[in-house]
Amino acid sequence: LLARIVVLLHLAFLWFVLFGGLFFSSLPWLIWLHVPAVAYAILTQIIGWRCPLTDLEKWLRSLGGQQPYSAGFLPRYVWSSIGSTVTDVFLTAGFIEAIILVNARAYLAWAAS
Repeated sequence: LLARIVVLLHLAFLWFVLFGGLFFSSLPWLIWLHVPAVAYAILTQIIGWRCPLTDLEKWLRSLGGQQPYSAGFLPRYVWSSIGSTVTDVFLTAGFIEAIILVNARAYLAWAAS
């Protein structure tokens, strides 16, 4: 149960990174949370940092008697949903591009105000 809660938190973080910029007009203070979240998500993909939420989920699963998966969170839950089971350079680049493109308009509007 705790591992599933961590998965939901992780997915919520991804949704926030991808779509958080869409809420700047109604919640302008959100940018101060969104900028570091986006930076962390992009750096995690580029540099290959390990996410503590992934490690926590795997640890909780092992405590529950389950075999933790060997890949990272994105290949396990996101890439597999589109039919891929490996972390591919193109998927990583596409993820980073999606983060930037979805949020670019919001950041440009915020910078212009």
